[in-house]
Amino acid sequence: MNGRKDNDMPSLDFFQMLVEQVSDWIWQINEHWEFTYSNSIVEETLGYSANELLGKSVFLFIKTDEVETLKAIISTAKEKNSSLHNLDFTMIHRDGYDVFIEANAKPVLNEKNKTIGYRGINRDITLWKKNQVRQQQLLDIIEASPDFIATADSNGNTTYLNPSARNFLGIPEGVENLQSVNAQLWTNKFVEHNENELSKEKSIWKGENNLFNSFGKQIPVSQTIVSHKASHQNVHFLSTIARDISERKAYETIIKRQALYDSLTELPNRRYLYKTLSNLLEDRDEIHTFALLFIDIDDFKQINDTLGHKYGDRALKLIASRMKGSVREQDFLCRLGGDEFILLIEGMNTEQELENYAQRLVAIFSHPLRMDNKLYSITCSIGISIYPNHGKDVETLMQNADKIMYHMKKTGKNGFQITHTN
Repeated sequence: MNGRKDNDMPSLDFFQMLVEQVSDWIWQINEHWEFTYSNSIVEETLGYSANELLGKSVFLFIKTDEVETLKAIISTAKEKNSSLHNLDFTMIHRDGYDVFIEANAKPVLNEKNKTIGYRGINRDITLWKKNQVRQQQLLDIIEASPDFIATADSNGNTTYLNPSARNFLGIPEGVENLQSVNAQLWTNKFVEHNENELSKEKSIWKGENNLFNSFGKQIPVSQTIVSHKASHQNVHFLSTIARDISERKAYETIIKRQALYDSLTELPNRRYLYKTLSNLLEDRDEIHTFALLFIDIDDFKQINDTLGHKYGDRALKLIASRMKGSVREQDFLCRLGGDEFILLIEGMNTEQELENYAQRLVAIFSHPLRMDNKLYSITCSIGISIYPNHGKDVETLMQNADKIMYHMKKTGKNGFQITHTN
């Protein structure tokens, strides 16, 4: 019926050859836990030959601190005539290192149906175990990381968020279904910059991005997004790690402001002036003009000498505030240093318009400064140079405005003059 004759049954030698060819360690132990059989694979696993194991207790090769636990498990199974399933334990290689084993075995029964030993298969799972440990270590690091870490499938559905990412997006820890979390929340820059690069074997975007947190606030982040490809070159999944750089950005803003603004008056400083002037000159042709007004406070030294630098600083702050409120929004006012200020004016079509503007600036000083309920009269002198008539570079424009301003001081102060045309 089964299509096989009795004399076609494989011989004992055939089965022994088959057992020797498998990659797993096949063994048998008696009721005293001693090896009565082992195939030769044991030498690859533990470094001992099969003959060296025969007659020796299996517990001689088990890691010492696991022996008692393993004895209890096998003894209980023996009493119940039950099999051993996926039993994990550690054995010691001949050279002294750990070998992780997964065992499956069935009881050997006598005529009274009592267990008198076990036959089983041991599999060396050392590499798998180490990979599992490594993966768990990585997962522990990811779970503990303060950074935003996430993955998404190729359809844009979020598949994983670490605790920091959940907290960032306001998703409770117990929520398992993350498909409602649109991965575009954190893949926007990747799509923007890499939409034509998805056919590449490996596609990575690194840079700065803005993510919206659970309160709808934009948070600046330093981010890496990786497109993981399958063998057929289609996107398999996406992963990202993003770090909140709000503090760094705020610090950079402070540093940038300190580099470009005067700490006393909060006006742009000399560096900002030269940067602005250079940009103006780069963008200008000789048809489009602008004016540079060099403003110097008359006799300001007397305030410092008679009242002290504390009052001098207060006066400068009041003067800067007064000028800032008097110039047009599109004009550039800065403190050059000491009691000197520069004003850049664009869009004045005639010299008369420029003179009227300068006159208004002089007029704001007609009202005395009030400090500690005392009034202090103050005036200013202004020298004006016009691009390109009085200079086509920063130095020439500054020098001509400075020169005519000092001429103004010598001839009466409290007024303005435009540089004489060469």
